[in-house]
Amino acid sequence: MLQKAAPLPIRYQLLVDLLEDSTSEDFLALQKNLRKHRVRRKLLAEQKPDGLWALDGKISGLNEQQIQVLQFLKQLEVLHVLLDMSVTYKQEKVMLGMREVLRTLAETELPLRLHHLSQAIHLAIAYNLEGNPIIKRIVREILARQNADGGWSSLPQEKETCIWSTQYLLWTLGQSENFKGNRSLKKGLKYLQNQLLQKGQSKLLPGMQAWDTLISGTSGLSVISGGTLRYLETLMIVDDSARDRKTNKLLDWLIDAQLKDGLWPSIVNLDRQGNFSVTLRVLKVLKHFQTQRVQETLKYESDYE
Repeated sequence: MLQKAAPLPIRYQLLVDLLEDSTSEDFLALQKNLRKHRVRRKLLAEQKPDGLWALDGKISGLNEQQIQVLQFLKQLEVLHVLLDMSVTYKQEKVMLGMREVLRTLAETELPLRLHHLSQAIHLAIAYNLEGNPIIKRIVREILARQNADGGWSSLPQEKETCIWSTQYLLWTLGQSENFKGNRSLKKGLKYLQNQLLQKGQSKLLPGMQAWDTLISGTSGLSVISGGTLRYLETLMIVDDSARDRKTNKLLDWLIDAQLKDGLWPSIVNLDRQGNFSVTLRVLKVLKHFQTQRVQETLKYESDYE
């Protein structure tokens, strides 16, 4: 279904990330077409000479700090969309846009939530900028704010841990080789495992439906959504040796959530139409953990031959 009907960027990621194809004629054709992708080219063309993208809507009546926050979030959103379209750090306009993100983080003190900072860190890692001193300082400050239960609050002044902000931070840092085996991340993962499928751990995304919401976005609270699928992705990259019986049940639940057309829904038991990006992410998770299962079975059988 993905090969047949998904948008170009998802078909490209399917070949690269899932089928591990970077040489076939199909791959080369997709790679060529991706550079000409209309949405991608339009976003890059809309960037202003100073590296910023114009704000949507009216800003009259807003004070300077409010405008700065909106501009920062706009930068994060556009750079995230471009990343999902497989734009890399080799694109000069992306680096120009990231320069403004870093400048804002260095020169202003904006009332940003943890998921805003995590999104900036995620983009820095993806665009080969995680060694930047500004990003390193922010990561150190965030890790120092870890709560006693292993999680993080959405805002520094809040005492309550937010499970979805915590999960997004762990997923973000887990993508960096510099945090493999990090104690703070493992402690955070233990918090996630202890709160698995609980409904009262976030004021931002409350209720049980947040666990069934598999889709993640590039702006607002959608960046911390993803529910059970994001949990499995986080487990996979932070510490996949932590897989247990609960994880296997979640994987089986995820398999059962597949729709008749072969795709997975944005929200399980609610949406009847499949989502291409969710399906791609599900397939990556299933490939990883199912491969583990096969390898463990083969090892078990060889030990008793």
